[in-house]
Amino acid sequence: MKKYILIIAVLFAFVSCEEENIVFDKENGQTGVSFATTAYNVSVPAEGLTLEVPVNVTTISTSDRSFNVTVDDATVGDATNYALGTVTIPAGEYSGVLNVSLNFDPLVDGTVYSLIVNLEAPADGVAFSETLEVEYFKEIICNDIVVTVVTDTYGGETTWEITDVDGTVVASDGPFVNVSGGDTYVQEVYLEDGCYTFTIFDEYGDGQSDGTITGNYTITCSILNVLEGGGAFGSSEAKEFCINQ
Repeated sequence: MKKYILIIAVLFAFVSCEEENIVFDKENGQTGVSFATTAYNVSVPAEGLTLEVPVNVTTISTSDRSFNVTVDDATVGDATNYALGTVTIPAGEYSGVLNVSLNFDPLVDGTVYSLIVNLEAPADGVAFSETLEVEYFKEIICNDIVVTVVTDTYGGETTWEITDVDGTVVASDGPFVNVSGGDTYVQEVYLEDGCYTFTIFDEYGDGQSDGTITGNYTITCSILNVLEGGGAFGSSEAKEFCINQ
């Protein structure tokens, strides 16, 4: 008797699972539309930038289909900063693109903008992954770097140099005058586009740290933090960096 009860229970469970199984219908099923990529973080060059954002649908059609997008109120940045294309899914395809064009000229140096776009659900359909966020900023072209050195108590032990890819020294400074320790020395350097190595030296061999004051160094270019370092690096420390690469 127990065997019959067990068989009936198994059959009931199997039928129940079959009833819950959803069969995907690519031709007559409900159409779902979604952004395949929902987040971008990009810099905008002088010639502008166009993103091709992929959009997917769950059904197929014998004709081209268009879907609507709207700019969300949470967008940060004027409408002159960008332009939106239309979402078109070609006949017989499951995917298309939304072109998002970003303009260079209206952008302000150092400001990060955010464009938020919503993908609308089709009639009798659904939208998922429907919000696209594009963070963008003006590409910074900068050749005038600023090297800042904050000394420890023994600035006279510290020197630095910048070499190009051929090993040629293109800029240098130090040793620095000892005043009271923690003194700041700044040098502006023009560098051509390319890659370089910044090397800082300490004659005594304890870096920018004397047990009382810890020094440091930075290289900046406009609002860009190119590199930084300092502290107990020993006799020298070298770091590579690039300009407009």
